[in-house]
Amino acid sequence: MLDNLFDIRGKIALVTGGSRGIGEMIAAGFLANGAKVYISSRKVDACVATAARLQETYGGECIAIPANLADVEGCQQLAAALGERETRLDILINNAGVSWGAPLDEFPELGWDKVMNTNVKGVFFFNPEVITVTPRLGHRREPGASGQYWFDRWHQKSGF
Repeated sequence: MLDNLFDIRGKIALVTGGSRGIGEMIAAGFLANGAKVYISSRKVDACVATAARLQETYGGECIAIPANLADVEGCQQLAAALGERETRLDILINNAGVSWGAPLDEFPELGWDKVMNTNVKGVFFFNPEVITVTPRLGHRREPGASGQYWFDRWHQKSGF
């Protein structure tokens, strides 16, 4: 029982911001438990190197898809690249994020825009894109079913 408590063999995962920190650790955990993992990062070299290192360390399949999720074009590119490779996505971890440190009275608009574009705008525009190209985001009997729920609602309202 405990041997397969965290078994996710056969599942397909995408971890944005997966080239370092928490995202890298999440990707490592998914690989160690049998998932096929895609990682994304705006830094191409880091993304490719991390995917290779994770795959070598944990086995399985770890694929880098570099993308900058701070703008709509980057969101569309990542979703399209994933859609070319997969027809479903079981696990989506929206981990891409940035921060900007400055005192409140000195915080620049540029810093605000950078943080909001990646941490809020990126997630907002990426999720519908990825659900459109991989409409099966989990399924109703497993975690991740909410993706299908939202896709169904979007599909009904949009007429597509």
